[in-house]
Amino acid sequence: MYNLMANSKYEYVKAFEQDDSLLPNTWIVVRIDGRGFHRFSDRYQFQKPNDERALNLMNAAACAVMKDLPDLIIAYGVSDEYRCEPPAAERRRLT
Repeated sequence: MYNLMANSKYEYVKAFEQDDSLLPNTWIVVRIDGRGFHRFSDRYQFQKPNDERALNLMNAAACAVMKDLPDLIIAYGVSDEYRCEPPAAERRRLT
């Protein structure tokens, strides 16, 4: 990714980079939020509040992420977003 940005109009982004440290014994949570969910829901006529097809789709997406990133220990959905967490050993390595 860096090579794509080198000497490009996006190189200025490097000025915003920070060397952040993680606090010990804390959880890392990755929040995955959809884009255009309301438009997507309207297009496929999902029934509010919890269309079974939409729930199955979001669960399948979470399963795909879990398979692609085997170090994750849990993924859970809230509304139209999912959160994923790495295992404790991985969290310790990141601190």
